[in-house]
Order: sequence, then structure tokens, then C-alpha cells
Amino acid sequence: MTVGVPAVERARARVSLGDAQALVWLARLLLVAVALDLVVTRFVVRLAIFVPKGEPWATASGVLGRIGAATDAAVPLVGLVVLGVLLVDAGRRRRPLDAATLAAIAVVAFAGFAFIVLPPRVEVALVLEVVVALVAVAAAVRIGRTRGPIVARVGVIGLAAGVGFAAISGAVELSGVAAASGGSLGLTLAAVGQLAFVAGALLVGSGGLVRSGRPEPARGRFVLLGLAAALFVVVMAWRAPSMWGVLSIWSIGLAGAVPVPLVAIAIGFAAGGLPLLHRRSLGLAIGAAIVLLSGYDLAASGLLLAQLLGLAIAGTLDHHGHGDAPQGSSGRRRVCRTG
Repeated sequence: MTVGVPAVERARARVSLGDAQALVWLARLLLVAVALDLVVTRFVVRLAIFVPKGEPWATASGVLGRIGAATDAAVPLVGLVVLGVLLVDAGRRRRPLDAATLAAIAVVAFAGFAFIVLPPRVEVALVLEVVVALVAVAAAVRIGRTRGPIVARVGVIGLAAGVGFAAISGAVELSGVAAASGGSLGLTLAAVGQLAFVAGALLVGSGGLVRSGRPEPARGRFVLLGLAAALFVVVMAWRAPSMWGVLSIWSIGLAGAVPVPLVAIAIGFAAGGLPLLHRRSLGLAIGAAIVLLSGYDLAASGLLLAQLLGLAIAGTLDHHGHGDAPQGSSGRRRVCRTG
């Protein structure tokens, strides 16, 4: 039986659409996993150091610790699935640069799992830091060519720069170059990375808050959400500076190189702008959110994997027909292209 060309094209479009929608679903699942890790493992569980150690607090802390361990393990597991789907997609679309970048991410992920059971060697760790920096550069180039508001794209490139500077700082420390400068070079690179990370968050949020000319009925609510997030940071840093210091370093990786007011403004812009950006540039919004929620230069290898995947997602999803699509009357996005 002969199948007509139009039927073949329609079937091919349906397959491509299914693949794109699966990738979007998995990207959102990774975002949820990282968000849970931030809230449960890196925020609520860390607050346990400030509560009394007697009962019933000890039992509650133990339960939270087990929940935190589960959410912590979910991030790399979901990340590996997302990485596999991205690799298949890059091969199917014949994008060698994307495939090479994702292969480098796979090397970093494999090394992270290997270091659980094997003692890390300095030479291997140094090579991995260089690989992470190269992945950040490749992701920045890819993001610069994707669709979406220019301010948001510059913001995600800033996040990639933060990831790259953190890796370069680690490589400098491991290579012994920092020792020749009295440690100042590594600290300077880390501070520049934190500043780029915070500036990227601010610009990504700004890209969503800039009016697009389309109806945005929930805009006011998201602006209020951003104001509340910024106010929360300012009040916590003012009323409980020690608690804020612990959470800032352990939860989001900011070690004080960026002033609190600037951090509060960036968090406010990101909290208010990312939901609005999600309606206009799906990949940039989800990818940036994953990178931000993963924190800056945290030690967990699963979070590093999620961060690198967030950069890959930011430069990939909007090439699947999810960027700058028109909205229907219900506010939902329509997929205009499938590949």
C-alpha cells in the first residue's frame, strides 16, 4: 500500500511534536526537582540548626532529613533522563556542536557519580573544571542565537558567565596558580562569577517584566510576587543576619561578594519576571529558572549537572517551535513549528 506524501509529512510532524512536548515535560520535571531540593534540602533542612535539639524537634528534623535526601537524589536521576533525551534529540537533528556539548556534560555527570565511590584526583578535577567552563562558553554562544527577548538572552548568558567563572576559579585553585597570587586571583574570579550570576538573574527577570504588547492579565500578581521576594530577602538579612548568611552560602552559593540590596533586587526581578517570560520564551524561562534554583557553585554534583542542563535547555527548547509563539484567547501557547 502506498502512503501519500501529505500523510507522511503529517505523521512526521506528529512524531516531532511528541518529542518536543516530551522534552518540555522533562525540563519542567527537572525544574520541579531542583525547586524541591532548594526548598526542602537547602532551606528547610538547613533551618534545623536553629531549632532546639530535644523532642519533638529531633524527630521532625530526622524526618525532614530523609525527605531532603530523597529530593537531593531526585535531581541527578531526573537530570540523567533529560540528558539522554537531549543527546538523542541532538543526534536526530544532526547538530554536532550540541551533541559535543551534551557529551561533555555527560562526562561531568559520570565523573560526579564516580567521585562518590572513588577518591577524586586533582588532575581529573582540574580537567573537569575546564570542561565545565567550555560547556558554559558553548551554551552562551547557543543562547545568543536562540529566540526570545534580547534582555532575557543577555541575562541567561550572564548566568552562563557565572557558571564559567566559578569553574575557572576552581581550576585556578586546583592548578596552584592561585597560590602564586596569595589566593587573591581565585577569590577575584569567584567574586566576578557571583556578580555575573546575580546580574544575569536581574536581566532575565527584566526580560520577562518588559511589556511585550500582548495581554498579560496576571502581570500585576507576578510583580507583587517579585516585590514580596525582594522584601523577604531584605527583612531576613536585616533581622537575622546570621541566618541569612548561612542560607545565602549553603542554599544559593552567594558568599557575600554581592551586596544584599542588589541580591534582593535580582531575586525580586527573577521571581516576578520568569513566569511572564515563560509565556513568551519557554526555553529561556525554564532553563534560567533551573540554573538559578541550582545556586552558584554549590558542591553537589547533581546540582552542577542540573545547572549545565539548564543552560542547554535555554538554548534548545526555543528551537523546537516554543519561542515567541502567539497566545490564544485562553492564554495558552500554540506550537507553531515542530522542528
